[in-house]
Amino acid sequence: MGLDELLSRIGVKELYPTQKEVLSRGLVSEGNFVLAAPTASGKTLAAEIVMNEELEKGGKVVYLVPLRSLAYEKYEEFSKVFDKWSVRVSIGDYDSSDEPLGKHDIIVMTYEKFDSLQRHRSSWLDSISLLVLDEVHYVGDPNRGPTLEMAVSKFMHENDRSRRIALSATITNLEEIANWLRAVPIRVDWRPVPLRVGMYAGGKLIYPDGSSERLEGEGIIPLLRRCLTDGGQAIVFYNKRSDAVSWAEKLASHFNMRLNEDPLEEVNLSSYGSSKLIEKLSSVMRRGVAFHHAGLPFELRRAVERAFRRGSVKILTATPTLAAGVNLPARTVIVSSYMRYNSKLGRMTPISIMEFWQMAGRAGRPGYDSHGEAYIIAKQSEAKRIFENYISSEPEPISSNLHDTSLLKNHLLALVASSGPISPGEILEIFKKTLLYIQGGDKFLRRSIPFLLESLKEAGFLQDIGGLYRATSLGKRVSELYIDTSSAQMMIEALDELIKRYRRMEDLELPVLHLLCMLPDMPKVYGRGRTEALIEAFEELDPLIPIEESPISSHSELLQVIRGALSLKMWISGQSDGEIEEKLGIEPGDLRNLAENGEWLCYSFSEISKLFGEKEISEWLRVLSMRIRYGVPEELLSLVILKGVGRVRAKLLYEAGYRTVRDIAEAEPEQLERIVGIGKQLSKELVEQARSLVYVGPSDR
Repeated sequence: MGLDELLSRIGVKELYPTQKEVLSRGLVSEGNFVLAAPTASGKTLAAEIVMNEELEKGGKVVYLVPLRSLAYEKYEEFSKVFDKWSVRVSIGDYDSSDEPLGKHDIIVMTYEKFDSLQRHRSSWLDSISLLVLDEVHYVGDPNRGPTLEMAVSKFMHENDRSRRIALSATITNLEEIANWLRAVPIRVDWRPVPLRVGMYAGGKLIYPDGSSERLEGEGIIPLLRRCLTDGGQAIVFYNKRSDAVSWAEKLASHFNMRLNEDPLEEVNLSSYGSSKLIEKLSSVMRRGVAFHHAGLPFELRRAVERAFRRGSVKILTATPTLAAGVNLPARTVIVSSYMRYNSKLGRMTPISIMEFWQMAGRAGRPGYDSHGEAYIIAKQSEAKRIFENYISSEPEPISSNLHDTSLLKNHLLALVASSGPISPGEILEIFKKTLLYIQGGDKFLRRSIPFLLESLKEAGFLQDIGGLYRATSLGKRVSELYIDTSSAQMMIEALDELIKRYRRMEDLELPVLHLLCMLPDMPKVYGRGRTEALIEAFEELDPLIPIEESPISSHSELLQVIRGALSLKMWISGQSDGEIEEKLGIEPGDLRNLAENGEWLCYSFSEISKLFGEKEISEWLRVLSMRIRYGVPEELLSLVILKGVGRVRAKLLYEAGYRTVRDIAEAEPEQLERIVGIGKQLSKELVEQARSLVYVGPSDR
């Protein structure tokens, strides 16, 4: 379709300056560019215009995002806009080349998924004609930035003719980023909804132009009242989850905006058990307020986002992660504190200026508001410093974090494993495509690469053949599994002890889960209280790797690991989110994240065991990884493979005497219908599914 048809389909009558700038520079049909423009100024449409042009020429588009929530949002948008082409989203399964993805025209994925496909040498990557990098400022993120940087740098080295578009709302050093991507820098400062940014201190609003305004009332209530009076919506950012929840409850009680609908009606809340966190969310949402943080399961965070978009939720309290995620504008944005807990340093530290502007950029709803307003809250004693640091300052320049040698080591292994025999000189040539090199990392790379190559060789991941490096079978598999080399080494170290105990038929579930929660790849486990229970469990635990030889460096970290292991133990025994939350203080979203990572690491442990010839151990670990995935005892695994049967329904079916797929295949729908929670339609579907998997003849029924 042509440009006019595309704009008509989207409902755009006039182009914004953002899109006009791309067209005027002749960058629709050819060339690369980095577009820095405010939130809601039309960056995505600028990309869609180029995507449409590329698709019309028979090209293939890959659209990369930093977050899963953003991937789903873009997938839904592109499926409507480009319905004559095949659109697919891919975010999981890092141990696959996903060759079938090559059949599609537009593929939306996370940067990590793209990196994993490169490690598996997916054949269709060479056919990508346009690569779109959304939220490219993530290259400066300490944890995920190196993956983005290496994946894009490798792609540029191997697919130099493929076009590149990068998008961001906050890039101070635009020319430097454009230089890295060999692209045209474009900066557009225009916003469809003007943004007014200020500070709120001592009951007074203070603006950059020297003007001020006094509000009557205490705390943020006057700001919110003013916003709500004429139909606005507000997002209030808090630096702690507990503050986001407690303030949502306070604000729901204060404003008491009773709804005629249940905003969570679309979600099956019973599948989480009696979770106190979810009960609190349901309660505040019925009064027009919601909270949003990683402790909520993904489907509930999306339900909150949908309710806010349609206007059911007027006030949203959130942690700063929301600012980097989905497109969720509000009339008023309030940043309640400039401090945030830094887990690496173990103390509160100021947020970056970029983080502040990412949050502030959410203010102003196109089509609804004549202006947006964003405020940072400050004590009067700190007002001058806060004003100068955040309101009057530009965001920090984006810097590479590839100088973190532990991360660089993993990416170096991935590069060698996916390249075949390669010399240190050739490796350096590829690293010259990185942002780190552009920003003066030449000496660092020349010094670090030889050292890390030798380190990987000594660990058994690489071998040196006549000055050329190639991955060993272990190194190649570790790279494909997408795990940290340190995690792999810990698995190998624990394997001998696991074999001994397996042969003695010991109970190995908790020791293995404890190992998984110790690995560098396992995210931090957040939880509250119950310290005595954790210490008691630790005293009874016999770890596969002695604690003194593990990477655990503090008592609090030790308790985190134990909390995670016990949570997974309860999860695979079939206990509900609510029970685990009550006993161990792990919120449902954290539990699901723990299970997702635990499944992946347990599967990786299974694959490494297989590599060392331990087939029985490998199979036991594979079954354990499936139990972690579904959160069920082993006897329920055969039931959860059926579509529509989760851990709750599997238990109901099992207790009713339907213990295998064959049992269901031999039943009649009317029999299953009697089970509470199954229902007429699902009963019929389950029997049909089961019979398609297990042939049941007339004599069997």
